[in-house]
Amino acid sequence: MLTTFFRKSKPINFLMVGVFMVVYFVLVNFIRTTDLFTWTTFLKKMGLLVVYILLMFIVNFIVKRNEVTRQNTFTIALFALFTVSFPSILEASNVLVAGFFLLLALRRIMSLHSQLEVSKKIFDASLWISVAALFYPPVFLFILVLFCGVLVYAPQNFKHWLIPFVAVFTVFVLKTTFNLLTHHAFFNPLGLFDSPSFNFLLYRASSVLLPLSVLLAFSIWSILSYLKALQKATLKLKTASYLILLTWLLSILVVLLSPTKNGSELLFFIFPTCVIGANYFQRKSEKIFKEVLLVSLLLGALVLPFLA
Repeated sequence: MLTTFFRKSKPINFLMVGVFMVVYFVLVNFIRTTDLFTWTTFLKKMGLLVVYILLMFIVNFIVKRNEVTRQNTFTIALFALFTVSFPSILEASNVLVAGFFLLLALRRIMSLHSQLEVSKKIFDASLWISVAALFYPPVFLFILVLFCGVLVYAPQNFKHWLIPFVAVFTVFVLKTTFNLLTHHAFFNPLGLFDSPSFNFLLYRASSVLLPLSVLLAFSIWSILSYLKALQKATLKLKTASYLILLTWLLSILVVLLSPTKNGSELLFFIFPTCVIGANYFQRKSEKIFKEVLLVSLLLGALVLPFLA
């Protein structure tokens, strides 16, 4: 049974999920593509594949190290199932790279609860969010998650509230230096931001509409279960869970403010949805329904891209 398999956290679980992700990435970027082969393009795509696989490990590290979920692999399984359902995600280098740096930031934010090296973690998180914004500007909204993390974990020290501004300025200086060396021009951060697009015409394409319908239905179902479970959670778990919920809400705003609506922007929505969904699957009740649901999601990931 799939739920029994992913209830464990063993190397074979990571291997199976990793192979699944690699196969779909190769299918989208090397087999299905009509681009002419060049070694430069090949190396770029291989680098992108490494980033994509690293996302899986960072997601697992966040939820395990901070005890957001129990010791299982439901989160990475859901992450793989939903990301491969949107081929545009696997092709969007800027989105994947931004997602990589954003997860590094969330990893530092969630670890603030330990009260160790708080200043360093705040600086690191701010730095990674700023770098992620260079690749995909709307993700800068996730800086609000950091400030909420400071509010709940380390609000007493006034300098903690100033550190994010120092980190953002540091990235600005480094980017300006790079631009002066390569383009002989100053860096204008406002030039990164494009006007949000509210043209959802591409969402009507079957390649986006079908998996998006599944993702939204699963997200709504998981959120209702998540909120119910929070009532019985410990204070420590509630605090971390509220940060996940805030990330989920901000991810919706990021999707809405994205300059291009082609489905790739949904990567930022998928991560918190997978964490919330994993908390539902790890519960002991409704075993048969959860098995049917997980099998359905797997079949959907296998079939929907080809139907589209």
